[in-house]
Amino acid sequence: PVPPKNPSEALARGIGLLPESRKEQGLITAFPIMQNISINNYGKYRRLGVFLDLAAERRHTVNAMQEVRVKAPGPDVPCDTLSGGNQQKVVIARWLNHHTPILIFDEPTRGIDVGAKAEIYQLMRKLTEDGYSIIMISSELPEITGLSDRVCVFRSGAIVATLEGDAITSEEIMKHATTGKLRYVA
Repeated sequence: PVPPKNPSEALARGIGLLPESRKEQGLITAFPIMQNISINNYGKYRRLGVFLDLAAERRHTVNAMQEVRVKAPGPDVPCDTLSGGNQQKVVIARWLNHHTPILIFDEPTRGIDVGAKAEIYQLMRKLTEDGYSIIMISSELPEITGLSDRVCVFRSGAIVATLEGDAITSEEIMKHATTGKLRYVA
């Protein structure tokens, strides 16, 4: 497969990104929750080619907020007033609202509290049960070993091992990350 050339092409292929830096790359923090969830999906809410169906946008936003359990008084709340965990959930809700089947989670729990981490983990499990594919990039071994079905270990920018099932342990990951032989993967 040829990698997408830009975000629009990735979106057209059904790929969504939850970036490591949600504030700089994942959200427009001054915008309300509703606009952050709808921003890549305005075509869904157009009427007569120009006008937005704000009632439909609000309805879909509220449903998405409920699905990922965003804790906020409503969809008009600016994202910069939300906790880190709730900001992360807003980015996830955006991709669910767009029905994006492949999600790339880059350091999904960086900078959020322990309770929010547990909620994000629970949400990730539910998404995979619902048929979403998640590619997780993480530097936290417990996160990797606790959530992954398959782990590709990288060293110097190349895959050195692919682990599955009982082979997914912190020890195996570290062994390959530090001593694994570089191999070419087509």
